[in-house]
Amino acid sequence: MLCALFLTSGLLLGLASSCSAGLLARNNQFTGSIPHDGQYIDVNSSNNATEWWWVQAGGPAAKGQSPPSLHVTFYQGYPLTALREAAGGANAPEYYIVLNGAFPNGTVFAYTLPATSSSVTYAGQAVTGNWHGAGTFHNAADLSQFTVTLDAPEFGVSGTLKIQSNGPGHFGCNTTASPYFESAIPAGAQLNAAEAIFYKQLGWSTSQPGGPVQVDVNLSGSKLQFTGQGYHDANWMPEPIDAFIADWYFLDAQVGPYDLSAVRAALTGTTRVFNTGFLEQSGTILQNQCSVQGSRTTDAVAITPYGLAVDEDFNINVMEGFILEYTLKDGEQYRFNLTGQSLVLQQPIYHRWVGTAVGGKVGGEQYTGVSMYDWLNPSLTPYNG
Repeated sequence: MLCALFLTSGLLLGLASSCSAGLLARNNQFTGSIPHDGQYIDVNSSNNATEWWWVQAGGPAAKGQSPPSLHVTFYQGYPLTALREAAGGANAPEYYIVLNGAFPNGTVFAYTLPATSSSVTYAGQAVTGNWHGAGTFHNAADLSQFTVTLDAPEFGVSGTLKIQSNGPGHFGCNTTASPYFESAIPAGAQLNAAEAIFYKQLGWSTSQPGGPVQVDVNLSGSKLQFTGQGYHDANWMPEPIDAFIADWYFLDAQVGPYDLSAVRAALTGTTRVFNTGFLEQSGTILQNQCSVQGSRTTDAVAITPYGLAVDEDFNINVMEGFILEYTLKDGEQYRFNLTGQSLVLQQPIYHRWVGTAVGGKVGGEQYTGVSMYDWLNPSLTPYNG
């Protein structure tokens, strides 16, 4: 979610986009007429809105190797204020696919595949996206399977990624009524401009919260082929993310029978911190909530970075992992330790890791699995462990 980096003008940068967009769902209220993984806003060259479909896949590391990974994002518009200008200003391609990841030998890669046009079409609740000249995606009507097909021979890129979902699709606030975060607004709260955008106009729809993935792609003559865990969601917004989010963590893992994700967002100009937690066990949802951090002690998640390492390329302190602690409505607790093994993307404002996850119910059986997590930091807020 909210993360997919791409190479432009020699820089790997990340995320969202800007200005005014015509909303396809009236007044930002989800009407249910749009399929879960459909198109929610109008993105075109006359505005700076962004909508994207994001999918990631990671596998366990073999002995002596790094964990393989592939992240694919189908973009409409540009994610960050400066990126359109860096990509060519008025001549920048409006539609493109971004690939990032790493081979098992630790070699990282990045591709930007421009498309001549983009279309998102429906057959009932089934959704197909076509980025012409670059690739396609298809989501089944029941959200059981998500398939990416890459076909950009000019860039030496071809192949497929397929996720079989372990559980139901969902929105971020324990609801299938709206993909926005408005229900997390504290009663009587006066929102600043950044909060108003975040809670009312940033949309998030998760179709595949976790599940087995098969990756089989060719990248400039090199084969990337692995099985592991996958995740797919979509985001959209009418304003640049760097205008309203100061600091952001997104974490995703599959650990034994558990699929989990969490977000922590520090917004610009406010001390209120937002978080959301999702946890399912064998397809049964245990938690799916969003809230202001510290506003309650049950039906909540605590997201705690730990450790201190240095990104020597940019002389920036970074975390070594995260502890996720879920407290359910009935007080039951689940704890997971996510540790980065491979730093697959690094820039001053953005870092992404693939690694391991260990955890389960507190006092119960513990499992191991694969984790993928991101730190977006447009404000360059220092991390000191």
